[in-house]
Amino acid sequence: MSIFTNWDRFFPPLYIPAYTAWPAAAWLIFKPSEWEDVEIVLLILLILFLAFAGAVEINSDEKKHRWFGYLYLSSSLLISIAGLCYWLV
Repeated sequence: MSIFTNWDRFFPPLYIPAYTAWPAAAWLIFKPSEWEDVEIVLLILLILFLAFAGAVEINSDEKKHRWFGYLYLSSSLLISIAGLCYWLV
């Protein structure tokens, strides 16, 4: 049970968007087939998740958290631009 009380030592919550949203967004943007409705909604949710995580981390006092906040916000912007360009073309 001690593993569950100190879970943030092994899996820091700061890196959760990097482990989950970036690979899913890369898969959606670089997949060869056309997008379905569910995949467009998934991309929108990933962008919102990255924007929310970035906005929360920017308000922190630590430099590392603020840096990751700006990284998450800028990646949500870049993913949204890439997704929009892919969807329109």
